Amino acid sequence: MDPSNTIYCYLHIGGELVRDEHGNVEYIGGRREGLSLERSMTYNDFVSRLCGKMNINIVGPTFSYTLPFDLYALQPLKNDEDLTNMFQFSDRFARVYICIASTVEDNETIENGGQRCAESHVGPLESSRFESAILGSGHTFSTANDFRDAIYLMSVGGRFRYKFKRNCLKHMTVICVVEGCPWKVTARAVGRTKIVQVHTFRNEHNHSLEDVSVSEPAVRCNRATTMIDDVIRSNPDYLPRQICKDFRRQYGMQLNYCQAWNLKEKAKERIHGVPQCSYKLLPWLCTRLIETNPGTIAEYRCSDDGHFMQLFVALSVSIHGFQMGCRPIISIDSSHMSGPYKGALFSASSYDADDGMFPLAYGLFSSENYEDWLWFLEKLKMVIGEREVIIISDRHQGIIRSVSEVFGSENHAHCYRHIKENFSSFLTKLNSKGRKGKENALQMLDSIAYARLDCDYEVAVDTLRTFNHDLAKWVEENNPQHWAMSKFKKMRWDKMTSNLAESFNSWLRHERHHNICVFFIEHMDKLGSLLVEHKNGLVKWNGCIGPKTEEKIALNIAKGENYITYLHLGSSMKVSNGKAFLEVDLMERTCTCKAWQMSGIPCDHACAAIRRMGFDVSDYVDDWYKYNLQEKIYSGSMRTLVTHDMPRIDEDGTVRDALGHTYPFLNPPTTKRPPGRPRKRRIESQFMSKKTVHCSRCNQPGHNRATCNNPLP
Repeated sequence: MDPSNTIYCYLHIGGELVRDEHGNVEYIGGRREGLSLERSMTYNDFVSRLCGKMNINIVGPTFSYTLPFDLYALQPLKNDEDLTNMFQFSDRFARVYICIASTVEDNETIENGGQRCAESHVGPLESSRFESAILGSGHTFSTANDFRDAIYLMSVGGRFRYKFKRNCLKHMTVICVVEGCPWKVTARAVGRTKIVQVHTFRNEHNHSLEDVSVSEPAVRCNRATTMIDDVIRSNPDYLPRQICKDFRRQYGMQLNYCQAWNLKEKAKERIHGVPQCSYKLLPWLCTRLIETNPGTIAEYRCSDDGHFMQLFVALSVSIHGFQMGCRPIISIDSSHMSGPYKGALFSASSYDADDGMFPLAYGLFSSENYEDWLWFLEKLKMVIGEREVIIISDRHQGIIRSVSEVFGSENHAHCYRHIKENFSSFLTKLNSKGRKGKENALQMLDSIAYARLDCDYEVAVDTLRTFNHDLAKWVEENNPQHWAMSKFKKMRWDKMTSNLAESFNSWLRHERHHNICVFFIEHMDKLGSLLVEHKNGLVKWNGCIGPKTEEKIALNIAKGENYITYLHLGSSMKVSNGKAFLEVDLMERTCTCKAWQMSGIPCDHACAAIRRMGFDVSDYVDDWYKYNLQEKIYSGSMRTLVTHDMPRIDEDGTVRDALGHTYPFLNPPTTKRPPGRPRKRRIESQFMSKKTVHCSRCNQPGHNRATCNNPLP
């Protein structure tokens, strides 16, 4: 006998079916036998072998089995298809349960056109009877009898009685026997077929019988909700279409997309709580956060009728780190919250001594406008104090106006990536000189933006004006003093984009799907892990500067390896790069190219001069990049936010703790969901690197097999 074509079955008959502490199926007492079976055998051969082995009558018994990856529910074993599934999902062993007695007494009364008493005795295999229960509107059944059986199984799980108000093959309406109960299920035939589809269901019971949801009895009895909860905890991106596949494979249920989506949303509510209740707990969370971390700023605002509007949070550990050593440059941006009430997430982040992201503050708002940005930046100004900082952001009109009022227009640097995208859109409208012409124009814009000297800037603008006068006019009208290096009068450490804020948004991409209370707590957890990771990264520093700064220094040293240097009296030196002569002053730490002054890191000309004098280049790096400042940035402490005594929400909406103390609460924001299906993926920038397509015919990049014109070798 081929071992690969056999499977060993553990047979159980008689005894009592129970479940252990984990919910797994067990039999106590009765007979237990073992039998080797061929995977290719038919269902009739299978029944004959089992009944012969157990010495029972072949007529009467029912068979069930459990899956190795789901021991919570008994799966029916009635035909060849079920037998094939058992062999397919079982590796080398299978457990088969034989029940001779009926699981539910057959003498149950049937009256009123199909009403059955659901309070009769239920046998040990009750859970296997719920596999065809209704899961909600849109659920279809092969025949009207299958629908009637599903209604009966629901009554067994819910312990209630029902009756048919209308009962024919084309239209069936089922209601509860208790007068005034709103429970109701309606099903109609699909066209001229025998297929029946559920159109309406109401799952509430307003009487004293056990209240069990109509839409979920099968899920509850088969422990499917437990499975979904566990998967959602470990994988928040568990897709509804994957839920449909898993339910069909494990439980034999055919769900549509809407039903699977509802199951996922209910699982998220069981795990994270009801979204509208999270706003009620927000005042308590802010108070607890300030108590556990003194120096923290956590403020919120609400409307006159008590609806949430704005929230600002800056932890004390972030405030301490910024004041101790972060460079005075802050990147701000906003992103969309994807929870039930949407809204916007505002963020402010800075750089540590090794150019790592250092989250400073964040805010949650019901919308994004000038008033929200003004309030957020005023709170951010309180965190920074009198220290002068540079703000980098996109050109949102609310940001431009509010930054000008709070920090001053001269301290606002615009993100060059957004400038370049706007320039590219304008260039596309002109439709000038094709694709090659567009690439040339974008390169000219780069020369304008990254020019460090005024003369280089003027040359780059004149070149663009010669190429297209309208493009040069666009540059002059879009405030180059806020994004061109040579025109920006303050030091910005060569930070041309708001990529740091984009990194913050990506860092919290999963948390932005949760409600505000869960986001509040999970942000603290992620921030604590990030700070510990950066602090532990100090062991990787080989000297007084960090690894990222070392890479920049090594690159500049390699560039200046062949430069010719000329010594002069004093601290200045002349450096020749083969194209021009430049002056480097080691005492003043300046270079004619201005790269050293703008970044705080010696440029290639300065590196050549420093090495010519026999000095260490790292000694001439600004203190903002040194080890001692990095150590001070992460010298603070942070206490976790404990929620073991989190207050409960009464039925009347009052927030009350275990001692009876009440707390103020907020109502959810008054937001309106936009029409259409929510977009999960952001619109990518046109300048993001994209995967190159290779032809499967000639293996050349830039085209596919369908558009290939290259001759085969």
